[in-house]
Amino acid sequence: MKKSFMTEAINLKNYPLNDNDSIVVMFSKTKGLMRAVAKGVKRPKSKLGARVQMFIANQLMLFEGKNLDTIAQAQSVNTFSKIRNDLDKLSYSMYVAELVNNFCSNDYNKDENYPEIYDLIYATYEKIAMANTKEEVIFATLKFQIKLMNFLGWGLDFEYCSKCQKNMESDLTQSCFYSYSLGSFLCLECGDNVNGIRIHNKIRLFLAELSKVDYKEKTKYDELVNFAVLEKCFLFMKKYIDNLSNKKTKIFEVLDKTLIEA
Repeated sequence: MKKSFMTEAINLKNYPLNDNDSIVVMFSKTKGLMRAVAKGVKRPKSKLGARVQMFIANQLMLFEGKNLDTIAQAQSVNTFSKIRNDLDKLSYSMYVAELVNNFCSNDYNKDENYPEIYDLIYATYEKIAMANTKEEVIFATLKFQIKLMNFLGWGLDFEYCSKCQKNMESDLTQSCFYSYSLGSFLCLECGDNVNGIRIHNKIRLFLAELSKVDYKEKTKYDELVNFAVLEKCFLFMKKYIDNLSNKKTKIFEVLDKTLIEA
């Protein structure tokens, strides 16, 4: 008899296995990134069909398999339905799914902090689904970028110069440097001799605040940032994350050419 187990998971994507079956890529609260077969989901009367779409959180019962588990039952916890009705929401949600797929495999994530990452994905999709503006969508995704890297041990140090180890100035009229080759911030003195970009302190301090607080917690900067700042910060984090992985995220390729210098 096949062994069964229960888990709560969020669907990230699915792709066909044959004429009737699909393979669902999901992130489980107890198993992390996993793939499972959804049998018969392409048949008109399938009970699983609607529940294996992207960006749906399900309570699942699965049968263990040699190579792939099989989904036996699925009960929706949250469909995040408003994501699929908006192109911006759909695009940024796909970017979130791509990051999870690229970075949360066993090759990268060995700490097994699955519940924390699951809750982060869930909260991000919830924020994106309920967003009223593109600003809110980008803000939710930006916070996801920062928090995911923190969970995986690759969070940026926004406060200290990586070369001289001094605390960088908090003067909002000043700037600092960031080196993509070093993957770190540098003060003005140290940055003069390094091939980097100049970033205004207001952007660095905003990112530092987001790194410190809980995902759902508001910061003193939340009401001050505008679309341009959010997009610059998102693109900055996207390039930083892309440099960490051999798998480059391909969504927003046009946006990648935007300069982030303040």
